[in-house]
Amino acid sequence: MAFARYIKVPTVVDLHASDKTEALKELALPLCKALNIRKVKPVTDEMLRREEAASTFMGQGIAIPQTRAPIKDPFALAVGRSIEGIQYDAARSAKAHIIVLLMSRESDQESSIELLSQLDSFFRTEAIRKRILSSDTPLNIRALASASRAPRKTERTGRAGKKAGNPVIPAAVNLAKELKASALLVFADAVSDDSFLDQIRSRVRLIIATSTKTRFSAKDKRITALIHAPAFPASRTGQIKIGVLLALSRNLIQKGDRVVCLSGNSKSQTFDTVIALDVATEYKFFLSAAPTLLPPDVKPEVLERLVALAGEIAVEGREGKPTGTIFVLGDTNSVTAHVRQLIINPFRGYSEAERNILDPGLGETIKEFAAIDGAFIITGDGILLSAGSYLRPEGGVEIEALPSGFGARHAAAAGITACTDALAITVSESTGMVSMFKGGTILMTISKPIETKQGLLDKAIWESPSGLT
Repeated sequence: MAFARYIKVPTVVDLHASDKTEALKELALPLCKALNIRKVKPVTDEMLRREEAASTFMGQGIAIPQTRAPIKDPFALAVGRSIEGIQYDAARSAKAHIIVLLMSRESDQESSIELLSQLDSFFRTEAIRKRILSSDTPLNIRALASASRAPRKTERTGRAGKKAGNPVIPAAVNLAKELKASALLVFADAVSDDSFLDQIRSRVRLIIATSTKTRFSAKDKRITALIHAPAFPASRTGQIKIGVLLALSRNLIQKGDRVVCLSGNSKSQTFDTVIALDVATEYKFFLSAAPTLLPPDVKPEVLERLVALAGEIAVEGREGKPTGTIFVLGDTNSVTAHVRQLIINPFRGYSEAERNILDPGLGETIKEFAAIDGAFIITGDGILLSAGSYLRPEGGVEIEALPSGFGARHAAAAGITACTDALAITVSESTGMVSMFKGGTILMTISKPIETKQGLLDKAIWESPSGLT
């Protein structure tokens, strides 16, 4: 991974403290020693001050505390582990088992959000977590991170025979050529290795959709663009609809394009579905009421993050109970004219860096405040302005008739998007359904996955308001 060069303590540190404060101090010592920082107390004091302002617990047993110090490189990292777990003041008394200490250069104002996102994605990977927590000997985390970035030539060669027998990949490439498709959209989470890239030998534009940001290199010349798709259970149809949505939001495909999509099932570890689509038809299908998907001030990566958060809230709820909420994104100058606070704004007084939803550390905080009545108001570049906000759309504003089962939360989302240029995403408390609104109209809905005795039933299907899939 690109961050491997910043790892200054090469092996994972075994943490013996069970208390958060002591564990953080324990991890700071070897990092300061490696960087020849003699005054450790200011470093730990800054780290603990940040923890008091907002917890850095990311979920899934991972925490990424931050601090600043006079160091040479922009960043420095150390990784610690606790098999027993550390009480981290997290929701539902969740314990931290892996702590990644991120130190930034004191004189720099460079944002660490992109690096935080990479770290969160890497350490959330199940194989990485298992490797760290199960190792009986000191694990070289720097080597592990570097190996994850390097091309796996041996692995690809060894699996070539297995993948060469799958006719679906060349079929997708040939179909893209025959149709003169503008792009081949591949949902890479269907397989765990990257050998499929070697089989796509075509000049067609290759767009990769993946939930793991750090899996592919942006410098890989075979890949035209990468889309960060949320790690949310979806049928093959669902994968394609969400991929098209995000590709449109990034202007990677246009209304008049033809696109060939390649998807599959991660459980079977194979690509098994090829679909060719005319974007104009799909565009009309779920964007007929919105000439442009995103408000002009909204960054595509902010939409990607919100879709992921909404999906997580729909699936997880809070403390075992279902939770519903509204996110209102973009055109905040107009939106704030139609907002009244139901409670004291919990985000007031924090810096913009601490309120940026692209920071993965803010995810748990958002999930906590999702249980509060009202909406989240978010700027186009991802800054959380408020939570617990009551939406008051203009009286007499026209919205489409909502489907049966939709309630006040959906009506408020439709109303606020009808009288502003904002985009709204709702999570239904009763059904877990995620809906997206623009221009007073439903653009898309996604149903909550259903847990069965056989495991997770794949019911996360993107649908149009008319029910087509």
